[in-house]
Amino acid sequence: MVVGFIASLFVFVCAATANAQPVPSTGTALTVLHPAEGQHLPNLSETFVYGEVTPGSTLTINGMMIPVHPRGGYLAMAPVHEGPMVLSCEAKAPNGQVTRLERRFVVEEGFKPLPERPVVILKDTVNPPDDVELMPGETLRVVFQGSPHGKATFAILGLKHHIPMTEIGTGIPQLSTGTTALPAARGIYEGTYVIQPTDKASRATIEILLKHGARSVDVQAAGHITILDPSQVRVGMVTEDNVPVRTGSEGGYDLFLYKGMRVQILGKTGRERFIRLSSNQTGWVRESAVAELPRGTAPPISYLENITTVYSGSSTIVRVPLQSMLAYRTEEFANPASLTLTLFGAVAKTDLIRFDPKDPLIRHIRWRQTAPDVCQLMIDAKFQNWWGYDVRYEGTTLVIEIRKPWLRPTLQGMIIAVDAGHGGTEKGAIGPHGTMEKDANLQIAKRVFEHLRDMGAQPFLTREDDRQVPLYDRGIIAWARQARLFVSVHCNSSGEGENPLINNGFSVYFYHQHSQDLADSVHSAYVKNIPLSDHGLYYADFAVCRIRQMPAILTEQAFIIVPEQEILLFDPSFQERLALTIVQGIRNFAAHNYER
Repeated sequence: MVVGFIASLFVFVCAATANAQPVPSTGTALTVLHPAEGQHLPNLSETFVYGEVTPGSTLTINGMMIPVHPRGGYLAMAPVHEGPMVLSCEAKAPNGQVTRLERRFVVEEGFKPLPERPVVILKDTVNPPDDVELMPGETLRVVFQGSPHGKATFAILGLKHHIPMTEIGTGIPQLSTGTTALPAARGIYEGTYVIQPTDKASRATIEILLKHGARSVDVQAAGHITILDPSQVRVGMVTEDNVPVRTGSEGGYDLFLYKGMRVQILGKTGRERFIRLSSNQTGWVRESAVAELPRGTAPPISYLENITTVYSGSSTIVRVPLQSMLAYRTEEFANPASLTLTLFGAVAKTDLIRFDPKDPLIRHIRWRQTAPDVCQLMIDAKFQNWWGYDVRYEGTTLVIEIRKPWLRPTLQGMIIAVDAGHGGTEKGAIGPHGTMEKDANLQIAKRVFEHLRDMGAQPFLTREDDRQVPLYDRGIIAWARQARLFVSVHCNSSGEGENPLINNGFSVYFYHQHSQDLADSVHSAYVKNIPLSDHGLYYADFAVCRIRQMPAILTEQAFIIVPEQEILLFDPSFQERLALTIVQGIRNFAAHNYER
């Protein structure tokens, strides 16, 4: 079947669209699915508008003629302005019936400089907006927008007054290297104060003063400041699994914590806690995911003692006994294949590492103390290509399971998880005709399953019907069934500020290094076989892509909000093409990456 598919794969999009089964109409003469009624959009100059009209209708939006697909779907970019907006939509059906609809929403205002007079401070721009807790040595940052060309200071009432602030963009020499000059003053003021060892404050008020000549204005920040006593160590227990540690209070994911781990609490901003994992590793986590333990609880520390390895036939288990669960970070490397695991709060006391003489996977294990309370384990592999690994705790013993690479050039016998994205109440993206991404995902995933089974693989679906499967459970299901590959099937949409008329088509996403070749192989199959725009190959910090026990990717077949692509996504012949393309990419990956 696959050979015949490859030989006769190329069919024009127009032919596929012409032969597609009709996408069911909602029976409504005019719908607008985006923007939603009452929605608040970010500051934009245009936004996408899409929905459905009776096939054959003409459509105008605010007097602008909008192209309508023969099946009745439409997608257009409409200019917008700041503040309240109204889209006046009018559809005229072939029988002459006219349907009108008004869609009301709000476009957020962008930055606007204030006049010098009167002297004002915009209170809703004052930072910090929420209570903060800081340790000595940390920096309090205060920012606000006010009248330009003034002189600003802030005070921590009861502690420190007249702390200077600088108007950003002023007082700095202009660049003289031919590049663009620095921006002129815009009334954004910034100031900082480093908390001193003797400072004390409990929910102290932060007050800002802005002067312009003889005139002045002052406001108080909504957030108060508390200075923590460094002699009082505060420790919290992680109460949830898969808790991301962020690089900043609004930063990206750095690593993950799991239920039962302990962390030292250093402070708070709003609903985020600032934590310490070791002397050289800090981060931010959701306050709700950490329960503070009684005072006197010690921060986590554990000795790294003797290590053992056991080969099970399909993987090698490395056991690292500890006294408590420690946070960790893993990094994999290629050429040669190795894995580095950094343990925060660990002190090496390793005298023996027992190697299983039957083990064909691990060449060597080394350790090094990189900081007084940070230890790294380096695992050197005998194989060439990673096929996944698992890191988990069994009690307080850290278990690292290194999986054997695939040893065949075919998919015969390979267990493969096929994941239909969304499901149940999680509808995913919605097409112009009201079609739901979750339905297209399941239909395509079932075809992928069938073709993999026909090739001798052992596939399974993470959901076989319209049910909701929690996001993190999808990886758990795949690992429980010892899947060797994980492929998630999705359909795409656009975010605010994007233009789906220009940016659409297929795309593929990966996270771990050992998943990149699979992503590249499947993406190459799309480029070869699917006559849509190439939306790209991406590194992506998505939950299903973070599955580390196997190569794992997420695929986006097309943009369901584009009328032509919506129709294709529900056309059985195009679903067949998509499924066979995914299978071809998987097959090519296995053929080129098996361990010889």
